[in-house]
This record gives sequence, structure tokens and C-alpha cells, in this order.
Amino acid sequence: MIRKKETRHVKGIVDGLIRKWESGPLKKGNAVMSAWSEAVGSDRRRHARPVSLKKGTLVVIVENSAWLYRLTMEKRTILERFNKSYRGRARAEDIRFRIGDLSE
Repeated sequence: MIRKKETRHVKGIVDGLIRKWESGPLKKGNAVMSAWSEAVGSDRRRHARPVSLKKGTLVVIVENSAWLYRLTMEKRTILERFNKSYRGRARAEDIRFRIGDLSE
């Protein structure tokens, strides 16, 4: 006898995942932004914004090449401060800076 597999709509799967991710006390995105703010301070925060933390790599968009250079020179210190204040499960092992548009 052939059994039918139960099919689910993509919307139901996505909605379930979103509920799961948002059910914690702090969303990952908020935790990353909070840790970033503490790690770099207000001046640098105006010129750079984290966009993702995946597989141990924090990707940060920066305003221009001058800020890319400046933050790259401070990378080790920023990474230490970020990990000290980050409340998520995984820690950042590296930071990749990219020039891009800071508007959300």
C-alpha cells in the first residue's frame, strides 16, 4: 500500500519559523545591533551597520573606504568587545566590512 506524504504550504512553514525565532526574549537582530552599539560607540555606529551574523562571521556595511580602513584597523578590538556584550548563542569569529548604503 502506498502512503501519501503530508504536504504543507510554504506559508505555514515560514510562519512557524518566524514564530519560533521571535519567541525568545530577544531577537537575534536586536542582540547583534545592541552588541555592535556597545562595541563601537556612537561615532562609529553612524558610519557602519551590521547586516548579518552567519557561521561566525559578522558582516558590516560601512559608509566609505575611509571608514572601511579605520574599522579594519580596529577589527580585533571591536570583535572582542562585540563578543563580550553579545547575548546570542554563537560568537563572532571574524568581521567582514563591506562598503554600501547605510539606509535601511
